[in-house]
Amino acid sequence: MYKQVLHDHLDGGLRPSTAKELATRINYKPINDIDNVANFFDRSSSTSLEDYLEAFTHTIALMQSYTNLEQIAYEAAVDMYQNDINFYESRYAPFYSVNDDLSPKDVLTAINSGFKQAENEFGIVSGLILCGMRHDPDNVKAVAELAIEYKELIIGFDIAGPELNYLPSMYKDSFLKVKNEGINITIHAGEGDGVHSIQEALDNGAKRIGHGVRIIEDINDDNQLGPTADHVLQNNIPLEVCITSNLHTNMYKNPQEHPISRLHNLGFNISLNTDNRLMSNTSIDNELNVAKAAGIENPTSLLKYSASDSFLN
Repeated sequence: MYKQVLHDHLDGGLRPSTAKELATRINYKPINDIDNVANFFDRSSSTSLEDYLEAFTHTIALMQSYTNLEQIAYEAAVDMYQNDINFYESRYAPFYSVNDDLSPKDVLTAINSGFKQAENEFGIVSGLILCGMRHDPDNVKAVAELAIEYKELIIGFDIAGPELNYLPSMYKDSFLKVKNEGINITIHAGEGDGVHSIQEALDNGAKRIGHGVRIIEDINDDNQLGPTADHVLQNNIPLEVCITSNLHTNMYKNPQEHPISRLHNLGFNISLNTDNRLMSNTSIDNELNVAKAAGIENPTSLLKYSASDSFLN
């Protein structure tokens, strides 16, 4: 069985050893001066999504050169391969790495170069989804324009960052332009905000929903579905579920409270993902165990490659 990961952030997936190595290389003191890098990045005790996201300032500081980006992308794909993944979709906000030495195209080229090296060595196929940062409308617009200009270097477009108060409809013009260019759209929704955010993602062209687990709020105790949940179910729209990440952003207290099992039993199209392997100290192997604890009898089935769900076509 071919396996896929649809939702994993490049800047959330550095190896702790690589973070230390790169920090030493550029003398980045917040990391260079500590011994246990894994503990430094651990966000298992976060109180909110916003608290969880703070850690990314440090990984982004390490992603400011072509060689660093190339290495991080290569290692991300290799780590997925070592967890038996065949198709890996990674996402990143490219302008975080644009500087005097790196153009936007350089950022995309470096990441794709790392992915290609891993493919040549191990056969894993990887692709890049560009993220606009939803709290910065100018950034979303710029990333959408970048996606259109270099659409041959990417596989999709997304908005990420704090979801609450930043609904997809704020960026409807950018989504429309991207959609009209035939670029795949997935949108973070139903993580930091509720059902209305998921509905807006769908209204703005999302083929998949990043996280999406708060669709459960549109399903009553008798399993009667509201209009958004019914649309997602009937149209087999993939929900890119990341259990450990949801626990660490304080959405649910434990795997047993997580709605993945209930959604799966109702027939929703669920994929299992890592989100941020460094901040959540997780891997696909770990997510399989957590999914089992959440009540999924055969969690490996949630990794099964689907040509209709994948953007790597």
